[in-house]
Amino acid sequence: MPGETISKLFKETCEKYGDKKVALRYKNLGIWQSYTWKDWWEQSKYFALGLMSMGFKSGDRITIIGDNEPEWYFAQFAAICCGGIPTGAYQDSLPKEIQYVITQSGSAFVVVEDQEQVDKVLDIKDEIPAVKKVIYWDPKGLRFYNDPILMRFDEVVELGREYDRQHPGQFEQIIEKSDPEDAAMLTYSSGTTGLPKGIVHCSRSVLAASRCWDLPAPTGEKDEFVSFFPLAYGAEFLYVIPAFIKGGATVNFPEEMETIQVDVREIGPTKSSSAPRLLENEVSFVQVKIADASLFKRLAYRLFMPVGYRIARMKLRNQKVNLFWRAIYALGYLLLFRPLRDWLAYSGNRALLIGGASMASEVFEFFVALGIDARMMYGMIECTPTAMHMGDDIDPETSGVPTPDSELRISDDGEIISRGPQKMLGYFNNPEATSKLIDEAGWVHTGDAGFITERGHLVCIDRLADLGTLADGAGFSPSYIENKLKFSPYIRDAVITGDDMDYVGALVSVDFPNLGKWAETRRIPYTTFVDLSQKLEVYELIKKDIMGINKRLPEKQRIRRFALLHKELDADDAELTRTRKLRRKEVSQRYHDMIEALYSDKMEYTAEAKVTYRDGRTATITTKVRIATVEDEDK
Repeated sequence: MPGETISKLFKETCEKYGDKKVALRYKNLGIWQSYTWKDWWEQSKYFALGLMSMGFKSGDRITIIGDNEPEWYFAQFAAICCGGIPTGAYQDSLPKEIQYVITQSGSAFVVVEDQEQVDKVLDIKDEIPAVKKVIYWDPKGLRFYNDPILMRFDEVVELGREYDRQHPGQFEQIIEKSDPEDAAMLTYSSGTTGLPKGIVHCSRSVLAASRCWDLPAPTGEKDEFVSFFPLAYGAEFLYVIPAFIKGGATVNFPEEMETIQVDVREIGPTKSSSAPRLLENEVSFVQVKIADASLFKRLAYRLFMPVGYRIARMKLRNQKVNLFWRAIYALGYLLLFRPLRDWLAYSGNRALLIGGASMASEVFEFFVALGIDARMMYGMIECTPTAMHMGDDIDPETSGVPTPDSELRISDDGEIISRGPQKMLGYFNNPEATSKLIDEAGWVHTGDAGFITERGHLVCIDRLADLGTLADGAGFSPSYIENKLKFSPYIRDAVITGDDMDYVGALVSVDFPNLGKWAETRRIPYTTFVDLSQKLEVYELIKKDIMGINKRLPEKQRIRRFALLHKELDADDAELTRTRKLRRKEVSQRYHDMIEALYSDKMEYTAEAKVTYRDGRTATITTKVRIATVEDEDK
């Protein structure tokens, strides 16, 4: 059956378009460079054959580390097409984290981007004896490295060309023999509750997930996508790439993390996937910029943004918008919404799919107000997506209805369980963990608490393990309140506390760039993050935002006391995962004394925090942290 595996689909599309169409585009020194489908095919084919000439065989694993660049996909598809299993490590990972991925996956080859990643791998060389070669694609700074384990990417490609001359047609034969149930992808979980687990997907599950991503707006030859999510996460490969291969679309790679906004605006992607964290940042960015904008722009924002929200809510409730409101919105679109869409790089967007975590409805409605077709998805990387907004049935408070061929249920203890063709093969070399996640009937136990509405929509409340209960028995969802807080442009992260306590408390990490601009416009002097975070004026600002959020929360769930953290939550300090998900257990342990101070009569707390730098050095920060009480305006 044509296209039944990733490698067959890839081969068919490359043969169809050849040199006639751009497949991948990347920016180098400010200039966009292109690879055609023929280029992608040849780079992947010969790199695969080069690996095979060095002993790589079907079922072997390869670890890739680097920024989002074409070589990542060359190596990934090379491994898939010759029967191997690619995996990845985050480019900002510490050497010990890279060692874990290489060792746990049993990788025989490691492909890295540049000198930084080479140095990390060489630092752990003695701990990864199974690795045969470390292959790099950016030679800058590596001219005088003479370790025999190192090899250039283009050298492997040349080996592959020679191997192809000696074994003509072998690569194509391997592809023809590929099976939909063959392992094709190994990605690692976030590790919010422990060491990351290797998640194995096959062509069947990847293609099923990608078909769901294509439902709102089928991918075609004219579509453009910008790749900026860490490729080690695997979500982009699950959702996007098979759909773009099937449709013959183009994938674009920004030059640097710092140039993403400019690069994305230049491309104008027609389809986008995003995470709540990124969208929250975009909304905060808009709010801060508008505060510093000209009088006309501020006036346009204050006049027409409420109109946008009104129209958005009418659309989401499937209410008819009358001629008067359509006319007002059209004027607002001309003066505000279209410029904002262009500024945020959504000018040509046909679909914005959001997944990875829950999100405040206010953020969702913001993008709908701009006229963007935004939709939520739900799933865990082990089986995703199993729910999403379909057709015109969109509710910002939910994650949608079951995707085609998927099933959703709520267990007796309130856990969301799901099953569908997107289900993984299992955890790599961990049958015990696999059997805990997937029961004998094939149901995936997500660990999330939720319920299904009368309309059949799924509502994910929080992780079951994270749900809190106050001393009087009242329940609350920490992540729900945290998401509300992060709608503020001055709050980057928040940790809600209160389990077995008398009230809900919060540790807040401020958004330093946005808050810094706010302080500068008001001529509030500051030196460092620590200094700014503990300013009395900043506490009053954050308190005002919290009081506004409290009005929209049930009385028992309202925040009564809070403290502003003296440092940002950081993945290097094990407070966040590499995808910026909160490690709640670790944070609760690290800030245990500060949390206790929230439930005392103290007005300040002397904090000591250990900070880990990229080179492994550690330092301890000591500072006085204020503890503030939030008044309830309803009383």
